[in-house]
Amino acid sequence: MRSYPNWSKRQEDKVDDPKCRIREATDKDLPALEWGGEFSRFRLVYRRAMKEARKGRQTLLVAEYNKTIVGQLFILFSTVHADPHPIPYTGYLYSFRVKPEYRNQGIGGSLIESAEEILQERAFRRVLIGVAKINEGARRLYERHGYSIIAEDPGEWSFIDHENQIQKVVEPTYIMEKIF
Repeated sequence: MRSYPNWSKRQEDKVDDPKCRIREATDKDLPALEWGGEFSRFRLVYRRAMKEARKGRQTLLVAEYNKTIVGQLFILFSTVHADPHPIPYTGYLYSFRVKPEYRNQGIGGSLIESAEEILQERAFRRVLIGVAKINEGARRLYERHGYSIIAEDPGEWSFIDHENQIQKVVEPTYIMEKIF
């Protein structure tokens, strides 16, 4: 696990509830990211992300409430193919979710703010996030945090699931940007 000294001191203050904290994920957290089987199809994706995190190419954040993972947000320390204007020092946020019963409590916003602080401490000047066009609630959350739509993406991608089957995803997406 990488250390971000300034971030770790500030992140505890984000969520109002002292039972909730934002922290970096560890290998032990991987099963919990499947949320009781709901997201088991992403098992290999999460393992690959953790491997890349160990190499310093990304960070996986989790929101923990009463020692139970209730949210997650991954930070990629490089641009992605969906970036319409690739420039250096652009991070990408992905795999963002908060369990429904924990939404509207500041957890999602705290995950976003913590991710942004990590990027800024690494001298990043820009961050992108993709949001499904049909997910208006998430789009509004990102807009409240200073993101604006800069492009559209067909949202076509694929992955190998936990049963070694190729899964194709088509989810039209807005690409949103925030400049620090």
